Amino acid sequence: MSESLDDVHSEAAHRLVSSIEELETKGTCNNLSFGDDDFHGLCSRVKSARIGYPLVLDEQHPQAINRLGSVLLGPVFTSERFPWPIDEAGEFMAPLCQINTEQMPQSLAHEEGLVQVWLLQTKGTTGDALIRVIPQAEVEASLLTPVIPNGASIDVLWPDAVEWLRDFHRDFKPSKKQYISSAAEKLGYSSADELSDADWDKWVQLSEEYVDKHGDDVAVCWQISGFEEGRLYCDSTEDQRSAVADLSTLMIDLEKNQTNVNPRAIPLLDAVCEAYKAWEGICGEAKYPCLFGTFLEIQYSADKRPAPFLCFESDDTIGWGDSGNAQVFYDQDRGFSFDWSCT
Repeated sequence: MSESLDDVHSEAAHRLVSSIEELETKGTCNNLSFGDDDFHGLCSRVKSARIGYPLVLDEQHPQAINRLGSVLLGPVFTSERFPWPIDEAGEFMAPLCQINTEQMPQSLAHEEGLVQVWLLQTKGTTGDALIRVIPQAEVEASLLTPVIPNGASIDVLWPDAVEWLRDFHRDFKPSKKQYISSAAEKLGYSSADELSDADWDKWVQLSEEYVDKHGDDVAVCWQISGFEEGRLYCDSTEDQRSAVADLSTLMIDLEKNQTNVNPRAIPLLDAVCEAYKAWEGICGEAKYPCLFGTFLEIQYSADKRPAPFLCFESDDTIGWGDSGNAQVFYDQDRGFSFDWSCT
């Protein structure tokens, strides 16, 4: 089991895996037949389960981002010693994120400072990344160097990965959400979202008013202001969940003597069903992006990779191909690595 699990989670994981292994060992002699692949896959995912911390993202104007803090899709720290990286073709790289290890709820062995992930341009897609750690002693506001000019072309997976450059170098203006939220508060609503639910026509009016005054909306960035409480991340597939449900149905048939399976198999089936129910009960909501945790398996499995440092899923902010995802991995001996996959 993962070393990141506490005693409660580790015991629940061991109970589930052990019950499945016992069922596989003794099931054949009791005339049991079930999909081995589904249960092998479930065991693999349980063994790869880890505690993760969803990122708390605060939408900010590019100019309002603290470049010394943790950032997602925005301006990050650069200095003369750690300049904005350029790839072998002479193209600027795109900053995916920056994590200040001082903010992390759990320390990382031998790594302190700013962990930066930069995406390389490779014929319009990204398949590689530069990951560097800037020592904490080098992180000073006085050492900041300017952000690259707006005209820089960076073509990576999702559209306009650095569209925020345009607004970073323009005169400041509020985002549409900030503009509508400010007006909504004067009308007695707590936010633009609350206004849209209560009075859609007024929301539309304010939206049109924003365009008339300010033009296009601001390409916002995200300051990572903290991390939510840790929870257990473990992704099981629909087939795996169905396989466990089939065991429960088989138990009912056994109790009614409607199958030729040996009744002595009932305790084996019951042990798996109860262990899985207990496991599901302690798994948390898998929110992304997250620090540590684990990921939805697409083209590769978590048990074949180092422990995740960051996990990303496709959403309104980032698109990894066709409904894909990406991970930054960390191994104490080999350091950081990056990969992504899609359906």
